[in-house]
Amino acid sequence: MRALRQFPALVILVLLASGAMLVPALHALRLRDWHVARAFFDHALLFALLAVLVGLATMNRRPPRVPARYLLLAILMAYLLLPLLLAAPFAASVPGLGIGRAYFEMLSCLTTTGATLFDRPASLAEPLHLWRALVGWLGGFMVLVTTWGILAPLNLGGFEIGQESARRERQRSGTIEEARARIVRVFRTVAPIYVGLTGALALVLIVAGDRPFVAVCHAMATLSTSGVSPVGGLAGGRSGIAGEVMIALFLMPAVSHRVLGVLTGRRLPGLGDPEIQLMLISVLTVTLVLFLRSFVGAAEIERGGDLVAAGRAIWGGLFTVLAFLTTTGFESQDWRTLQLWSDLPGPGPLLLAVTVIGGGVATVAGGVKLLRIYALYRLGLREMDRLIHPSGVGRRGRGDTLISHRGARIAFIFLMLFLVALALTMAALAASGLSFNHSLALAVGALTTCGQAIHVLGGGASYATMPEPALAVLGGAMIVGRMEALVVVALFSLMSWRS
Repeated sequence: MRALRQFPALVILVLLASGAMLVPALHALRLRDWHVARAFFDHALLFALLAVLVGLATMNRRPPRVPARYLLLAILMAYLLLPLLLAAPFAASVPGLGIGRAYFEMLSCLTTTGATLFDRPASLAEPLHLWRALVGWLGGFMVLVTTWGILAPLNLGGFEIGQESARRERQRSGTIEEARARIVRVFRTVAPIYVGLTGALALVLIVAGDRPFVAVCHAMATLSTSGVSPVGGLAGGRSGIAGEVMIALFLMPAVSHRVLGVLTGRRLPGLGDPEIQLMLISVLTVTLVLFLRSFVGAAEIERGGDLVAAGRAIWGGLFTVLAFLTTTGFESQDWRTLQLWSDLPGPGPLLLAVTVIGGGVATVAGGVKLLRIYALYRLGLREMDRLIHPSGVGRRGRGDTLISHRGARIAFIFLMLFLVALALTMAALAASGLSFNHSLALAVGALTTCGQAIHVLGGGASYATMPEPALAVLGGAMIVGRMEALVVVALFSLMSWRS
């Protein structure tokens, strides 16, 4: 174990990926799918052997002069190279897929985006669906470990806007050995919680009626916010509203980073937490707007008195809005009821706006993040107060104890970087031949790691029919969205740092 810690970070990730390949291989053996089992077994052994050889050859190398740059570069290289290894057995198991499209599928899963080339779930064998869900689940776990073990000491990933950022300034100069010890400590703390929550949700979904295989995949998709499903979504399951209620509860770790408060020794968040408050305001407000819109449409066609349909429409809107806010992308089984009740087209732009807001900072959710939105709200109040009372002395409220004096401005910079990335991605997608509406939905989905956003504007768009240049653009946007634009900028600005 001590020798393994001396391996480069990317080599350790390759070893973990090789070990994960044994899971779908064993499942394929149980189903007597010899072709898939052999593909995953062979690639697992090959990549594990290569990783060990490379690790032994590089374990005594000189420590990096700038540990922060080394760690951020390791994250970037993981998202660039790991999908290639993960795609190799997948491409070998799906005839005619090709390594390029398999790479896109695995990159989508690893970044917890959930964009898939397979619109018909029946076209893939169960072990391949399990592999997609497992890669997404491991991708979510990697996000948590890198966020708390690497980005937090560097005041990135959302930590830069909090009051605690000043306390972490001195950790920037830590050695690579200290960084490794911190990552191992975070790994040991997060792993039992992450695995335990996934197992608990899987058991609940099984009790609610889902098949064990579907329950496990949906549990992994929920905790990682990847939205990967072997049956095309929750509508293909059997757990019904009871399963959706439990999934909604288990989405809370993607709403506030304080849900994992054990990492900082704090209590679980209450209704006073700004991220929880903003989530409730966003979800309830959008749900109310959707219901009123549908109620007016239903009244026009004389369906307004159907109370059962009205109740199902409320729940369908509530759950779907929460799922898109956390960038999981699940649609409620009653989401279709909301549209059929009123006979109105789907409210795609509203869901896109909710997706852009995103979940909590330092969680597996994507988007701009709730705490940044709260910081921008505080900044707006402060600036309006200065316009009205330029000589006044402002009061220090609870929000000022959460957001640092520079946090709101950094949040504004992040928002501008996000909008610039969105505009560039949309322009690149439009240049590849896609329409404006589809370019908008795809760009938002990639940058917020919510690939299911492709369905919100209708039109029958599909990742499977997109040209290779469009998939390449989306792949780059997924990496930027997962690492966040501010981290990417910091990676290249670190070239000027001195050890």
